[in-house]
Amino acid sequence: MSSFFYNNIFFLQFIFWIIPLAFLPNECLAELNDLINYEDKHENSQTIQLALNETGDKERESTDISKELTRPENLNYPLFLGLCCGKCGGNMPLNIFGAGTPEPHEFRIKTNLNWGKMVGMRRGTNNRSTKDTLGQYMMTPRKMDMYMSSVSVGYAFSDRFFVGMMGMYVNKDMEMIRRGGRRSSMYSQGAGDTMLMTKTLVYADDYLVPTSQVSMLLGVSIPTGSINQDEKGQILPYSMQLGSGTFDPFIGVLYEGSSSPLWWGANVSYLARAYENYKSYNLGDEYRADFYAMYQARHNLVGELQIKSKYVGHLEGQAREIEQDGDGHMKMMGMPTAAFMSNLYDPDNYGGSTVDLSAGVQWQPFHNHILNAQFSVPLFQNLHGTQLEKDFTASVTYYIEVPLHKSRRSKKSSKGLDFLGF
Repeated sequence: MSSFFYNNIFFLQFIFWIIPLAFLPNECLAELNDLINYEDKHENSQTIQLALNETGDKERESTDISKELTRPENLNYPLFLGLCCGKCGGNMPLNIFGAGTPEPHEFRIKTNLNWGKMVGMRRGTNNRSTKDTLGQYMMTPRKMDMYMSSVSVGYAFSDRFFVGMMGMYVNKDMEMIRRGGRRSSMYSQGAGDTMLMTKTLVYADDYLVPTSQVSMLLGVSIPTGSINQDEKGQILPYSMQLGSGTFDPFIGVLYEGSSSPLWWGANVSYLARAYENYKSYNLGDEYRADFYAMYQARHNLVGELQIKSKYVGHLEGQAREIEQDGDGHMKMMGMPTAAFMSNLYDPDNYGGSTVDLSAGVQWQPFHNHILNAQFSVPLFQNLHGTQLEKDFTASVTYYIEVPLHKSRRSKKSSKGLDFLGF
């Protein structure tokens, strides 16, 4: 039993979060097409408006909402507002940081399980054989599996301002090969860095159902991930550590556009590694740019395509254990002047440019709940030095919005639902 739990820890964590989320209150009615029949379902859903009669006197007349909320005659496709609502989760891929901002006075809870696999060596844009790499280093990685589970919680104070926090748990498993063919492994796991962020709406052509909106992200990565991972008293290489060891500010801009049933957008972000950590090194700055397009086939089903690009700068400095104590160098007792034992300990072998293609689907099993599955493959990789190359990434995300009583999408027993239904 203990072996099963150890080998499936991330799957079990994901199930642990999914089950309670699925049973949270489903208070969002998001399908605009159902609203056309609103009058039939709710006998009291009528509003009173003032109209002028022919003599100029004002009289009250009732307006049937089901007649007001009708499809245009020339509409040849279903009219959708995305999953959940016109500006919230479900209108952009959920792997984008800051995706899924809820309506005012609503909580957002998102849990994600991510599996990334790297196989084979690459130098720059060219493949490099294991034999060639072992001609330079005593040992080199063959492959690596990285699992990451995360949980993020956010709250929208208004149409314009949202705050969120994301915590991560990381598992890294790397297979090594030495000269002569002997294999070994490196392993690390634990909490990763914690992200705090704010999202501010800069522009929207409509607060309720925007077809064009721009938002700004501001935040910081808090160094809760360990940079002390070791094995038999020797520090593990940089890529096997769980965090950066520094407080890293970031900024981003997101654009979202829509014309039912199509959704599209772009986002750019910059994360700064502004100073050295207490180990005397700092990871490289990160620049990201994403572009996506989505098609809503049904009220509860959306397909997505995404281009994800990323540039990571050079690692600067060296960990004290490597530079001063000789960890990761050729000699058994550790000599800082000797050659590096593996390319993993060489700071020149970090960073580079990557471009990935991601395809996914979003499904709404219940109102206010979204299940997002994605699969990514690399289109381009230009890596600094000699590194493992990316093979694929797969992820599953479960997202839920929880309207509080003050939300315009909540069920108010005294008033009934908002006549727009979201």
